[in-house]
Amino acid sequence: MQKQLQQITADMQLEEHYHTLEKALLALYFHNNCTTKSLAYMTDLPIPIVSAMKNEFAKKGWGKHSLTKKGQLAISQYFQLSGADTDLYLQLTTDDAFRIEWITQNTSELSYIYDARPTADVAIDQAKCTVETALKRALLALDYSMLFNKRILCLGDDDFISIALAFLLKKIAPHSTTKIVVLDIDRRVLSIISKIAKDYELPIRTDYYNVQEPLPNRYAHQFDCVYTDTPYTLIGAQLFLSRAINALKPEAMRHVFFSYAKRSYRKQWQLQQGLHAMGFVINSIQYDINTYEGAQILGATSQLFVLQTTEQMNPNIPNHRKFTRPIYTGDIEPKSVVYQCMHCQHALTVGTGNQYVTINQLQSSGCPSCKNKKFSQIKRTVKKTQTQHALGHHILLELHECDGALLNDIQQIKKIMCQAALIAKATIVTEHFHHFSPYGVSGVVIIQESHLTIHTWPEYGYAAIDVFTCSSKLSLQEAVQYITEQFNAGNVTQYYQYRGK
Repeated sequence: MQKQLQQITADMQLEEHYHTLEKALLALYFHNNCTTKSLAYMTDLPIPIVSAMKNEFAKKGWGKHSLTKKGQLAISQYFQLSGADTDLYLQLTTDDAFRIEWITQNTSELSYIYDARPTADVAIDQAKCTVETALKRALLALDYSMLFNKRILCLGDDDFISIALAFLLKKIAPHSTTKIVVLDIDRRVLSIISKIAKDYELPIRTDYYNVQEPLPNRYAHQFDCVYTDTPYTLIGAQLFLSRAINALKPEAMRHVFFSYAKRSYRKQWQLQQGLHAMGFVINSIQYDINTYEGAQILGATSQLFVLQTTEQMNPNIPNHRKFTRPIYTGDIEPKSVVYQCMHCQHALTVGTGNQYVTINQLQSSGCPSCKNKKFSQIKRTVKKTQTQHALGHHILLELHECDGALLNDIQQIKKIMCQAALIAKATIVTEHFHHFSPYGVSGVVIIQESHLTIHTWPEYGYAAIDVFTCSSKLSLQEAVQYITEQFNAGNVTQYYQYRGK
C-alpha cells in the first residue's frame, strides 16, 4: 500500500509527502465519515488538495467521504489495526478533558513500573521525567500519526518513554507491528527496560550505544520518528540530533520529539539556528509537557520541540568517526557548590571530582560529622571551559533584486568590498577579484581578522556575501549595512553563525 500512496503523492505533486495521506486515511478509518472541510482541518491541508486527495482514494476503491469495505480492509492491514479500540482513539484525539483524565488514571497504573528506574546519573545529564510527562510524550506519536506501523527510536531513555509508548500502543492497537528501539549508554536503564519488555510482552528492543560513536549501520535510516532528551548543552543537543538524522528514514515529514532545557534567549537563538542549519522545521514548541523529578533542571521543567524533517537534512556532526569533544554539562561547565550542615556547621564541597557529586547524594548519606540531612548553600562556582567561546563570527548575506550591471562591474565590487572591510575597522592584508565570461564576479578581501568574500549572479540580480572574523571587536553589522546599501538590494536576508564553538 505504501507504493500506492507514494504514487498518489507523485500524481498529485503533493509537497507534503505520502505521510499526509496516511494521516488522512487514519482519520477516515476511525471517524467513519469525514467532510472535506473536517479532513482539511485534521491534515492541515487546503480544501482543494483534500478534495483531490479524496478523488484519488475513490479511484483506488477505498472510498471518498467514508471508506468502503475494501478501503477498511486495506487500511486495517497496512496499519495492523485488527482489534483496535476505536472509541479510545477518538476520545484521546478529540476530547481534551478525557485525555487529561486518561493520563491521570494511567499515571497511577504505571507508577510502580517507573519506580524501578535507576537513580539519575547527573554526570551524563540524566533527570527522570514524571510518569505523567512520559504519557504526554507518548501521546505525541498518536497526534502526529507516528504510532501505528512505525519504527520508533528512543535515543537515550532514562525517562522510560519506550515503556509509555508500548503501553499506549497495547491500549489502542494491541496487534500493531510497531517496533520500538532503545539506544542508551546506561546499562542499568537498558537492563530494566529489557526486563519490563519481557515481562509485559512489549515490542521493545534495547541496545548499548554511546552517542559519541558513529551510529551503527544496522540502525541507519530505519526509523519514522525519534524521541530524545539530550544533554543540556548546545553541542550535546547537536550531536544527539545529528545521530537522530542518521537514524531516520531519508524522507520528508519524519519527526523528532526533542526535549531541551529552557535557556537564555541567546542560547535559544543559537539552538534554533542549529535546527535550521540541519534542515529541521520546528512544527511546535510545547512548554506544558516536560516535568522532572528532583531539581537538577531549572524549574524542574523543559521545553519540547516537535521537529519535522525536510528533503535537505544535514547532520551538523558527521557519522564517520568518533566525536571527542565534551558534550555533558558537568564536563563543559563543571560546577561546585559548598554546603554547610545546618546542625554542626560542617562545610562540604559538592560537584564533579568530589566525594558527593550532587546534593541528593549528600542528603542521602548525611553529614559525615553528625549525620544530619539538612544543609544550606553558602557558595556556588561554575567554571566554563574554553570550548564555549566562539573562535569566529560569520555573517552569511543574501542580496536579491540588485542592479545587474553593478553585479558585473569588477572595479565597483572591489571598491565596495574593500571599503566595507575598512568600515568594519579591519586591517586589509590583500585582495583578489575575478570577472567571469560572460558575466559574474568572485572576490575575496583577506583581512588580519579573517576575510570578506563575494560571488555574484548578475543575470539573477543576486549576490552571496560572507563576512567572517575571528575578532569580536570588529563592526560587522556596520559593514553589512554599507554593503547592502551600496548594492541597493531589494530583498536582503542574513544568517549569523558562531564558528569553532
